[in-house]
Amino acid sequence: MKKIISVILFSLIIVFTFSKVYVEDGLVVFEYENRTADSVFVAGTFNNWSTSAWEMEYYNGVWVYVAELQPGVYEYKYVVNGTDWYEDPESPDYVPDPYGGRNSKFELVLEDGELKIVGGEAQEGKASIISGKYEFGLKTKLEDEKGFFASPEVKNEVVLSINPNVQNADLELKIGASSSNIDSPFKVYGMKAVWMQEHFSLGAFYKTTINPNYNFDYENPETKLPGFGFLFNYADFNAGVDLLSQTNKLKFLIFADYSFRDFRIGLLFDTVDATSLVIRGEAFNLFTEFDVEDSKFDRFLIGYEKEDNYGLSFKYSLAQENLLASGFGIFKSFDIDAGVYYETAGNNFYGLKVGGGYTFLESYRIGGDIYFNANEDFGFNLNFKIENEDIPVRVKVGFGNDIQVDAKRFDKNKYLSLSLTAEF
Repeated sequence: MKKIISVILFSLIIVFTFSKVYVEDGLVVFEYENRTADSVFVAGTFNNWSTSAWEMEYYNGVWVYVAELQPGVYEYKYVVNGTDWYEDPESPDYVPDPYGGRNSKFELVLEDGELKIVGGEAQEGKASIISGKYEFGLKTKLEDEKGFFASPEVKNEVVLSINPNVQNADLELKIGASSSNIDSPFKVYGMKAVWMQEHFSLGAFYKTTINPNYNFDYENPETKLPGFGFLFNYADFNAGVDLLSQTNKLKFLIFADYSFRDFRIGLLFDTVDATSLVIRGEAFNLFTEFDVEDSKFDRFLIGYEKEDNYGLSFKYSLAQENLLASGFGIFKSFDIDAGVYYETAGNNFYGLKVGGGYTFLESYRIGGDIYFNANEDFGFNLNFKIENEDIPVRVKVGFGNDIQVDAKRFDKNKYLSLSLTAEF
């Protein structure tokens, strides 16, 4: 317990740096308080991220720069002493940067002839460092003989994410409690402490991703093991090394990734579970990936995806002797998805699932799935979901079978389920 308390207290440490961006007399004013800096520049999308173009002037502990900008969306950071990149702790908004941190962001709009920053000007004080998610689930089985629902299963889970706003660092602690953990409801879901510079970052992690450029279908070992990582980036090239602990044995992971226009190639080598080599290539919305495990071909993936509008993929596993083909499509308010699972050995088992839905009034979706397999098992489910970016709570009600297209054993029972998710 003392160790847990120490981790939480450490994660709550915050470096308070006061700054703000606002509009005055039609000009955008950047203010940044730092009494120890020798120089401060504003770098962002408005000056092609130049570290020497927009030099701030120092007035009584506050660095100031005034810019004339046109309406638009801008990202920025402060560059201190020529090398240290700091986000604005009071930025109106944030977006992830390519190095595992965040860029400050604001939108400048013209309303009634006056320039304004959307969302209001930065508030005095510190940004919130705590966010969380609460999940409730109820699942009860339909008793065919008695004709009513029985054996209810209830799940409650809450996870808090603590992200101290420390300059040049990416700190996170995820803690929570779940009713499914009978012996010890409290659980540490993950943590990381990463020091970030312009071209490299390094730090420790526990079941949490620190590599922002990991895009393999292969499961990321960082999400299931503790370790220490070093990442390097320059222009369109990224590389990294992880040292991981698995059952008191030292494992390692080596990663490299290079992008050029519409092309991207990635390489991954790790010794977790087995000695694996993964190579992935991407070009013009096409992607392919293949794995070699313990010097033997293991898995091959190929697919095409067009901006979340439609996609198709094929995955073949030589070790498990199966093939999985899946696809999806979205047209206005309609969506459809399908999957086919086929075993190339034994009795050539197969399973087929087709699903879809319709979204109306932007927040409500009604949908369902049907399933059939080689054993002549037939299943279905129907569901209704309420979800919208402006609604903090998501609700889903469903009835039917639990369908997994790649599962050979089919559960013939039918269930009524209710789930609720709230993020804060």
